[in-house]
Amino acid sequence: MFKTVRLTILAFFFSISLTTATGHAAKLYVVYASIGGTQAVGWIAKEAAIFSKHGLDVDLLFTGGGRAVTSLLGGDTPIVTVGGPSAISARLGGGDVIITAHIFDTILYSLMVSPEVQTLADLKGKKLGASRFGSATDFALRYVLKKYGFDPVRDFTIFQIGGQAETLAALRAGSIQGGVIASPATAEARRLGMRELINMATLGVEYPQTTVVTTERFLRDNRDTVLRFTRAYVEGMRRFVDDREFSIGVIGKYTKIESRATLEATYDDYAPYVKKVPAPVAGSIKTVLEQLSATDPRAKAGRPRDFIDSSVVAELEREGFFQRIWR
Repeated sequence: MFKTVRLTILAFFFSISLTTATGHAAKLYVVYASIGGTQAVGWIAKEAAIFSKHGLDVDLLFTGGGRAVTSLLGGDTPIVTVGGPSAISARLGGGDVIITAHIFDTILYSLMVSPEVQTLADLKGKKLGASRFGSATDFALRYVLKKYGFDPVRDFTIFQIGGQAETLAALRAGSIQGGVIASPATAEARRLGMRELINMATLGVEYPQTTVVTTERFLRDNRDTVLRFTRAYVEGMRRFVDDREFSIGVIGKYTKIESRATLEATYDDYAPYVKKVPAPVAGSIKTVLEQLSATDPRAKAGRPRDFIDSSVVAELEREGFFQRIWR
């Protein structure tokens, strides 16, 4: 995937200019960080030609976990849709990374466990899985363990497994006894006999589950492109909420899942949590900084407002865009 992205980087830099007098749409490469319902909005905006409507020729590329932010920092892609923790960690490390929108603002993962596990205490001393260290799944797992009074380092062994499919496969094989996954993988896990020990969405935690991330430089030099992308993404959010059948079909296409029940469960798990005005929220950033401060001293001094740029959403709000879309 990285090779593919790098091969297209030159095309990107030559084509990133805005729509020309000849009517050609601006080419834009966008990385999404997981194959799950948290990324469905981008898929829908692509499949419904909403990006094209806003003058953007968008190619969506999958690169899991923190590697999505690596592609952003490396200049391969100017916009990524990713869990907030990896973007926040990158900025703490000096990266020119900024969050411009929150699509989902609470933890939308589940801790799925082997059938014999009844409580968190049953997992003590056992092996747990997240996608990658520093990723959204890793953050969510450690947050929940600490919330319930456990030490993620001393009480468990946490492995970085890979994507959600790999985490589910490890659960099924018994290589781990618990793992953090999201729909549609959770529905498949239940079908295989795994138990949902904790549905993290019910915890009501302010958390940047899915964010739109760019660099300050790109936002400064290509603000209109970011505005167009955000308008298209929000229209994708509206289509996601209002058109259940279309959304289910798109989720099936990108996840390669054929089970109607699994696809319906995926849609139902995410549609209620879509933010109608996707302003980045300082409280969500604070949640991540507090968690990171246990291992990264820089996070203790971090100010939530330094990790977000609310100006894009604010500009769209001033022009009445959200009111028109959601009326």
